[in-house]
Amino acid sequence: MTAISKASFSGRLRAGAVALGLAGLLALAACDKGPDQAAVAAQLKGDVEAQLKIIEGSAVPQSISHTGVTVTPVDKESYQVTIEGLKFQPSPEGYLDIGTLSYVAKPKDETSYEVSDLKVAPELPFKGADGKEKGKLAVTTKSFQGLWSRDVGNLVKAEGEFADIVATDTEGADLRIAGLKFAGELTDKGSGLYDSTGSATVTGFAIKESASDGLFSIKDLQVNGTYEGIKLKEYQAAAQKYQELLAKQMSVTEGGQPATLTPEEAKALADAVAAMAASIKGGEGKFVFNGSSYAEAGATPFALETLSLSSRLDGINQEKANFNFDVAHKGLVINEPEASGPLAKGILPRDGNLGLKVTDIPSKDLVKVLADNLPGMMSADSTMAEANAMAMLVALQAVLQTSGAKIEVTPSAITADVTEVKADGNFNVSPQAVMGIAGALNIAWTGLDEVMALAQANPAEPNSADVSSAVAMLMQFAKRETGADGKPVDKFLIEVKETGELTVNGNPM
Repeated sequence: MTAISKASFSGRLRAGAVALGLAGLLALAACDKGPDQAAVAAQLKGDVEAQLKIIEGSAVPQSISHTGVTVTPVDKESYQVTIEGLKFQPSPEGYLDIGTLSYVAKPKDETSYEVSDLKVAPELPFKGADGKEKGKLAVTTKSFQGLWSRDVGNLVKAEGEFADIVATDTEGADLRIAGLKFAGELTDKGSGLYDSTGSATVTGFAIKESASDGLFSIKDLQVNGTYEGIKLKEYQAAAQKYQELLAKQMSVTEGGQPATLTPEEAKALADAVAAMAASIKGGEGKFVFNGSSYAEAGATPFALETLSLSSRLDGINQEKANFNFDVAHKGLVINEPEASGPLAKGILPRDGNLGLKVTDIPSKDLVKVLADNLPGMMSADSTMAEANAMAMLVALQAVLQTSGAKIEVTPSAITADVTEVKADGNFNVSPQAVMGIAGALNIAWTGLDEVMALAQANPAEPNSADVSSAVAMLMQFAKRETGADGKPVDKFLIEVKETGELTVNGNPM
C-alpha cells in the first residue's frame, strides 16, 4: 500500500470512527429523552375513555357514569390515570358516589401496559335521589395489579385483594366481608381464539337482618369459572351492538312513551344475540360455600358445613350442546324444636349430592328462539314484555320437545343417620311422550326398617304419623334385596312410559 493510499485509508477510518461516535451520542441522547410522554399520556387517556364508554354502555339502564379522565406522568416510565366523578346508580332511588379512582399505568410495549397502585376512597357514600346520604360502603384496597392490552381493549390479566368491606344503611342493614381476593386471565390460543379463567375467594361474609339480631354468615366462598374458545373480536363487536340496541329498547321517549326499535334494529339485535352465542364454545363454573350458618337470639337454628354448585356447558356455538350440573351438601344441622326428636335427627339429610347430564341440547335453535323474542321481552312496555316472555317459553318448550335430548341422572345420594337413598337413571325427551320424557330411575333405599321403628317409637313427634304412612306405602312397592354389607336394600325401578303411565317395579302407581 502506498503512503498516499495509507493516508487516505487512515483518514476514512478516522472519519468512520467519528461518525460512529456521533451516532452513538445521538442514540444515547434519544434514550435519555425517552418516549414522548405527552403522546403516551394522550394515548392512555383515549384507551381509558374508550373502555369506560363500553362499560357504561353495557349497563341497561345506564347505571355507571363518570365526569372526566386525566393522565399525568409519574416518572419517565409510569403515568397516573385518574377517573373523576364515578357514580354507580343501580336504581332511581339512589347511587353509590365512588368519586375519584386512580391507578398507575406503565407501558410494557407498544400494545400493552401494566397497571397497579389502585386507589379509591376508603368510604363511599350511598346517596338518595335528593343527594342526602342513606348509607355507605367502606373498603380497604390491599393490592391490585394487571396487564392491559390495546389489541384486546381490556385487561388480559388481573389480580387483587380487598379487606374490611362493610356496607350499611340508615335502615339498619349491615353486610360485611373480611376479605376478597380475585384473579383472572385471558389466554391467546391463536387464530383469534381466547380462553378466559377467573377465580375469587370471599372470607368472613356476614349479613345482619335490620329488624332483629339474626345473622347469616359464610366462613368462606370459593368461585372458579372458565370460558373456552372465545372469538373475542366477534364477541366484543356483537356485545357492543347488543348493548346499544338494548339500551334504546328499554328507554322511554321524551313524551314518556316506551321506545320501539325499527324492524331493521330489531333484526340487528337478534343477529347480535346469535353472534355472541356463535362466538363461545363453552364454559364451566363452580361455587363452594364453606361454613354457612344462621344465628339468632343466641341460638344457631341452621348450619351447613359445605355446599357446592358446579355446571358445565359445551357446544354453545354448535348445533347441539351438552350440559352438566352437580349440587352437593355436607354437614347439614337443624337446631329447631320440631327437628330435635330422635326421628327428625335420624332422617335429616345430613349429606347429599345430585348430578344431571343433558346431551343433544338444540343450542342453535334455542339461541334463535331467544334472539327472536328478546327485543320484545326487553321493551319498556310491560304488556309487550310479558307477552313476548310467554311466547318465548312456549317456543322454547316446543324446540326442546322435538330435540331428542337425553337426560341422565348420574349417581346421586342422600345420607342421614339411619337411612340412605341412592339413585341413577336415564330419560329421553320425546315429542310422542305424554309427559314429554320417557325413561327410568333406579333407587336403592337402605334403612327403611330403622326409619319405621323410630317413627313408631316416637309417636309424639310432629311428623311421625306422616313418616309411618310414607314408609308403609314404599314397602308395598319395594323389591327387597340384600346388600354387600348383609343389610336389606329396598329397590325401586320407577319407569315413565311414553303413554304417560308411571310404574314402580312394574306395578302401576
